[in-house]
Amino acid sequence: MKLAVLTATSTAVLIASVSTATLADQLEQSEHPSDNSLSLKLRNYYQDRQLKDFKQSYYIETLPDGTQRKVKNHDKQQAWGQGLEVNFESAYLGSPEAGIGFDFSLYGGLKLLGDKDRYGTTILKQDTPEYDPAKREYLADQSSYGKVGLANIKGFAGDNHTNIHAHAGWISIEKPLLKTYHRLTPTNFQGAKADAKLGDFDLYGAWTNKVSLYNHDKMEEFTSNKPGKDGRYKNRTKIDYIYTVGGSYDHESGFGADLAYAESDSYLKLYHANLNYTFLLAEETSLFLEGQVYHGKENGDKWTSGNTTFGGFDKDANLYNLNAKLTYDMLSLSASYSQIKAEKNDSLGYFDYHLAYESGHDYDDLGYSTKRQLSDFNYNGERVWQAGVQYSFDQLGLPGLTMGYTYTQGSDIEATNMARFRDKYKETEHNVALGYSFQQKELKGLSVTLLYAQHKGDKELSEIKNQDKDGYEYEGMTDLRLYVDYTVSVF
Repeated sequence: MKLAVLTATSTAVLIASVSTATLADQLEQSEHPSDNSLSLKLRNYYQDRQLKDFKQSYYIETLPDGTQRKVKNHDKQQAWGQGLEVNFESAYLGSPEAGIGFDFSLYGGLKLLGDKDRYGTTILKQDTPEYDPAKREYLADQSSYGKVGLANIKGFAGDNHTNIHAHAGWISIEKPLLKTYHRLTPTNFQGAKADAKLGDFDLYGAWTNKVSLYNHDKMEEFTSNKPGKDGRYKNRTKIDYIYTVGGSYDHESGFGADLAYAESDSYLKLYHANLNYTFLLAEETSLFLEGQVYHGKENGDKWTSGNTTFGGFDKDANLYNLNAKLTYDMLSLSASYSQIKAEKNDSLGYFDYHLAYESGHDYDDLGYSTKRQLSDFNYNGERVWQAGVQYSFDQLGLPGLTMGYTYTQGSDIEATNMARFRDKYKETEHNVALGYSFQQKELKGLSVTLLYAQHKGDKELSEIKNQDKDGYEYEGMTDLRLYVDYTVSVF
């Protein structure tokens, strides 16, 4: 009932704001716009996450000095917020063959719901959790935030067939191994990027030395998991830079390929290769086939030092992924398979794709299909099977409405050289997605999305990952995300 009230309230607020504004149609931007543009994006986001199947309500935490304390299990995480983006893109000044301009954005997140003892969804700005001895649990304030988003100089040279675009300053990055992450507002980076087009080939490069996470209002240093004196809490080792380069090829025959490489200073190297082909079986029927491989490799003493590893695997790791998607009219059927090798001595290894640690989680995402809403399905030894279906209701009189369901199962998960955990473990996840984009002219730019996930895994997986928390185990988790987006072009 509470969720229904929140949903109705948030949707009503957004629809009211649309109806009271004079909406202009979305401007079709040319490749090199000759006019300035200003757009607004509102995102109303609610999330409710619940751990399931606790055997007890407390666990015993062992501190670094060897002392122990009793801590209450956190079995629920909840937050609700209103996000705002104000995005300005200047026209290019110059000739049709070359020009310069700038981009500037303001981001903000307003707290609508976020109790101290319900931290963890990362929608809102969140303080460091601190232990409350009286309540025997960790508490953290959730709060509103505001910040400058994008602020960069941009330029281009060339024509529609051969050209280069570049940005420098506070930028967004959307590449296979390094990408902007969105919650109420997007993550932004300090650095530079360039994209070049050479016929059917697209090439790119991006470099960054700082990041401002989607729920934080400061530009921060990258850090590894290695103890040190840097980072947000002055307890990690600084990573000086991260960069990525790569390119893709798309042919009119349906063949596509891409290669990507990313590296973080003395921490991690990532490699990616992708081959895909689209078969046109009939007028409204197509089959998409894809094979890709990801390879990770340690890159120095910020990843491993002596016998201590600060990342998710020891020396190197591989993730192989195969995908097939059959589309007939409004119906799509998909199937995927992944296999992972990521050994870490005396631990449960996983394919760790985070190019930095403290400020790294949730911005450098990978695009393999078996990665799900709750689990990455990337543990050492894991074999993952997935099947999904999606339907668009356009021809049933409900244009703009889509619904999808995906089931994912992983098995053969194994820890490395752990006496207590010698078995092979498994996990599963159900995902439901429902979306609707309003088609009415007066509501253009308004959409609603609901995502629900239910994950279940052997309790030993949670025990291995929380070895310092005696008795902290669970067998499942649910996660509900509801967001309402409204984007309008002001001019």
